[in-house]
Amino acid sequence: MTVDVGPCPWVQRPGRADDYPTYVRLFAELGLEDPPPPASMWEQELAARTFLVEGPGGVVGYTSTEALGVMGYVGQLVVAPEARRQGLGRWMMLRTAERFRAQGCQHWSLTVVRDNTPALELYGSLGMRRARQATDLEVTRAHVATLPEAPRGLKTSPVESADWEPLTEAFGMIPGKLARFSSLASHQLWKLTRGTELLGLMDLRSGGAVLYPFFAVSLAHARALLEDAFTRVGPARQSLGVVMTDNEPLVAVLRKAGARTRLETYELRGELPG
Repeated sequence: MTVDVGPCPWVQRPGRADDYPTYVRLFAELGLEDPPPPASMWEQELAARTFLVEGPGGVVGYTSTEALGVMGYVGQLVVAPEARRQGLGRWMMLRTAERFRAQGCQHWSLTVVRDNTPALELYGSLGMRRARQATDLEVTRAHVATLPEAPRGLKTSPVESADWEPLTEAFGMIPGKLARFSSLASHQLWKLTRGTELLGLMDLRSGGAVLYPFFAVSLAHARALLEDAFTRVGPARQSLGVVMTDNEPLVAVLRKAGARTRLETYELRGELPG
């Protein structure tokens, strides 16, 4: 259904399969090193939860969102360069808030690049505050080898539905995220355990190029997960993008070993406005 607000120059509509070239064009504005998801993923997973904004000259932005119980999650918000500084970003966020409220959400969350001052000011004006921070590093096998040896008796196995709640609590994740990830073909969720202990979690996504989220209770347990990830992606892949949340000790050790920083972000959360 199209959202129209009278004299406003923008209208918003759900994504369609044939919007993929437009999505790819706007995805580039995120400034990420990773390529856009393939057309198959757009059609099967992304289009249904993406809303494109059309102006007089065509599509000028999009939001990718999903309702996770009482939490609304804004995965991406993109405004084309020619449409910036016109209030479009705020308009898109307010329309998103309306949809979330209609879906029963009470709060919302998103991730923003740490040095994106205009975005931080916009989200702050809407009541969102910093909750967590993450660092995305390019990690090689040689970097992993500098971490302490992994303890004996560890096991890496697929995450099951019974694990969602305890893993969410153990690592401070947004409730509902693991259930959502588990339903998507593009995600491979793995847990690190010893007996009944939950010691780590990783999501091997994007064709094996990125680990996000990634959590481990110690440097040695991080090594166990990372070694397992490299085994799964095979010898042809020389590095992985690993997004580490609230784990400055791990980030510091890997940076000292030479791991390159790809991106630094904040996770913001807040009450829905209005």
